[in-house]
Amino acid sequence: MQIIRLANYFFKSLVREKIDLFWLIIFPVILLTILMLIFPSLYEPREVAFNLTLLSQKGTFSEIIERVFKEVSKGENKIFRLFLLQNSEENLKRELERLKAKKTNLIVEIPEGFDAQMLNFFILKGMGVSPSPPVINVYSLKHDTSSESAYLIVKNILEKLEFEFIRKAGYQLRRIESQTEVVGTKSTFSYIDFIYPGIVIFVIFMTGLFGIGMDLVWSKETGILKRISVTILPKSRFIISYIISKIYLIIIQVTLITLMARFVYKTTVNPLSLPFIGYTALTVLCLSSFGFFLASVSRTTSSANAISQILNFPLQFLGGIYFPVTGVPWAIRWIVLINPITYLASGIRDALGIMKSPYPFYLNITVPALWIIFCLLFTVKRFRLEET
Repeated sequence: MQIIRLANYFFKSLVREKIDLFWLIIFPVILLTILMLIFPSLYEPREVAFNLTLLSQKGTFSEIIERVFKEVSKGENKIFRLFLLQNSEENLKRELERLKAKKTNLIVEIPEGFDAQMLNFFILKGMGVSPSPPVINVYSLKHDTSSESAYLIVKNILEKLEFEFIRKAGYQLRRIESQTEVVGTKSTFSYIDFIYPGIVIFVIFMTGLFGIGMDLVWSKETGILKRISVTILPKSRFIISYIISKIYLIIIQVTLITLMARFVYKTTVNPLSLPFIGYTALTVLCLSSFGFFLASVSRTTSSANAISQILNFPLQFLGGIYFPVTGVPWAIRWIVLINPITYLASGIRDALGIMKSPYPFYLNITVPALWIIFCLLFTVKRFRLEET
């Protein structure tokens, strides 16, 4: 009971601070409103068809590829607007100029002698030799979203064609059946479904960084923590009570965001689903540990404020909270890859069927878990050193 009473005291102290109340509870609601006023129109469903140039050759295997691309370029739901040309040095040069001018999104080149190379590949493979497979050249435009999206589709198509080539070559090889699981029931992209988990991560991040980190630094700077350490109150009870008070705050934050997303913007995300609850709990553990880490490395509120601002915006915007982060230069890409918010955001959206995660499931769990372990171990070590 003492722990709960102390947690209630901490929470009441927080509520009395009007500025903290605004930034940690009111501001996330305002932010969600602003985002929903700006971005949904950019994500309205519209016909998507990529301009694709196919530089083809004569031959059985080349004709298979050509026929497949013709099929996906027909009808109302076509994927590509296909421009079919005979492969030649002149045509390739001209199409590369069109690609640079963004008049086409992708060029697929079937090189000369492709059919002979394919037959040679399967013959040698049947003899137990492992030859280098023939290469189909695909030209895309770097850092262009449409070009990169078209490339991913073409890559998937060409991989599926391998089984067709095996049948044409006449070999009886074991075919491994692959199954694709479609998660979710939405036929179009919904920005509120995308941004809702992102805002939940955002409010927890703000609580961890400012509600825990800055608060503990202020308590340390003013001597409150030192005075508590000489009382009869065990440190474990103080820490548990403090964490519970922040959980109160997070519950209020997530509830307000959920009510707004559910009843105002009509999100289809179920906040009571196990994936949502599980990833939210992981987010609380991970981003709260950031707050304790901040408190352990900062001696004054000025230094804590400087460090928190350095962490705040890069981790937010490069974590994919507000929009997918793709096609960024390597100088920025490494920040994306080590950012725990990247994996929390992609993991929760993948689990809820909103957007496929570019990272495997184990990374979406492991990277945040490693950050939790690192931050907590570092924090415990630093606080022990300060006590000695």
